[in-house]
Amino acid sequence: MLDTSAHAVNDAWFTSVDQCWCGGHSQTPSPHAASYLVCERCGTHFSARRLRPECMGQFYSYEGYWQKRQQGKQHPTLWDRQQLLEADGRVQHWIQAMERHLNGARGTAVEIGCAEGTLLLHLRQLGWQTVGVEPDAKTAAAVHERTGLDIRAGVFPDVAVPACELFVACDVLEHIPEPLKFLGAARDALRPGSVLFLQLPLLERDVPDFGSMNDKVFDPQEHVFIYSRDSITTLLETAGFEILENHDAWRRAHEIVVARRVERPDRPVRHLANLSEMFSREWCQLIDELNAFGAPHGLRQFTNWSKIWEYPWLWHHDLSGLDWWGRRVIDLGSEQSPFPWWLASKGAHVTLIETRRDWIPQWETIRSALGVKVDWQIVDSCRLPIADRCADVVTSLSVIEHQDDKSLAFREVGRVLKPGGLFALSFDICEPAMGMTFPEWNGRALTMQEFETLIAQRPEFSLPAGFAWNVEDIPAFLRWHRQTAAHHNYVTAAAVLRKRPAGLFQRLRGLLR
Repeated sequence: MLDTSAHAVNDAWFTSVDQCWCGGHSQTPSPHAASYLVCERCGTHFSARRLRPECMGQFYSYEGYWQKRQQGKQHPTLWDRQQLLEADGRVQHWIQAMERHLNGARGTAVEIGCAEGTLLLHLRQLGWQTVGVEPDAKTAAAVHERTGLDIRAGVFPDVAVPACELFVACDVLEHIPEPLKFLGAARDALRPGSVLFLQLPLLERDVPDFGSMNDKVFDPQEHVFIYSRDSITTLLETAGFEILENHDAWRRAHEIVVARRVERPDRPVRHLANLSEMFSREWCQLIDELNAFGAPHGLRQFTNWSKIWEYPWLWHHDLSGLDWWGRRVIDLGSEQSPFPWWLASKGAHVTLIETRRDWIPQWETIRSALGVKVDWQIVDSCRLPIADRCADVVTSLSVIEHQDDKSLAFREVGRVLKPGGLFALSFDICEPAMGMTFPEWNGRALTMQEFETLIAQRPEFSLPAGFAWNVEDIPAFLRWHRQTAAHHNYVTAAAVLRKRPAGLFQRLRGLLR
């Protein structure tokens, strides 16, 4: 049983939360600790109470944390650590793991949460220039005085560190309230191709918990997030890292991950789903808004599938800039989507298109409750019972893969749109050459080339200027997507196409005949 009562902790230092680092919300308790929740979106376990970032220096103080709290947890205090870390072999284990990926390189090493500086002393002996960071000024000063190391006081990333070839955080990341911000700053500090080294407790797929270490790991005051091997991969790839090693451990609850900063092409628009957008604050805020809007009406909630990227992508590309009052919108494959109703609440006149009548009673109830201008048409083919050139916007969220005649579907959209109108669509992409599969019962997804060909055959549409596929984002998104359902072995894309002006469209159609 842990006794941390000697470490005086102010309850005002903490805030209650129900949201994970990835933006996912949860009310599902962790099977390992009642004070933790499990994120459905990424699988991370997170504390329902979180230390405020501005209070980290007070919590991790020299006397309170490094003396009294360590004694209560039966851990070595600050100055007892060096002898223990060298005697039990962990420092040598860390250095061996680093050297597997450094290829003999030397340069500047930065360690966040360096404590008494044992690892930095060893790295200095190996020829590294070293910088350490500790959140408490008294701790940083004491370690510098005792070791001569460059120890900087403050909470990273608010404290400046030099550009480096090695960035280390041992038993740190689980304490960090904003891990994407932390890792983004770590990536910025690392020179291209340089190495990130982490040690932290990670849940293993085939191991139920941390055994005798469970209470120490699931410490809700200290450990904000307890990641799994899969969720730490998702986090690091979201932050712009490539995993080099994610299987090693010094011992249980001291798992090791090594990653490398990767360079992404500078793309103004990324048409393929990607983790960095999907878990961004802007994307998560829109999904939260749609979920909050739809929940009282029994509309679909989006938690852990590709729609959490699709809806925000379409909104943040062209749709958010429209004045929706009086706009004519056609929404394909509407079923229980909150999106068309949300647009109607902004003043749009929306027509829902579906193949099943099951939804009509619910739609009637929602229309009455919201007092919005929404009607619907039930169809049995890709043909739309809609007049020519009447729509300002057509929305289609992952519908084209379910449509047998994709060319007809595009032609019909082009027919009902006004010149200059927008076709906002998301669609699944399946590339068999990349090991992807798409279940036959779900329709047939396009390849990237098939999508381009489909657009090229429609003179009323053209791909946006500079259109390119961000294929570099496929592996990371696909890894995450496969975790959400057994059949999710494909990726997702989105585009907003503008119908050409009438005169230009007629001339192009003539040239294609």
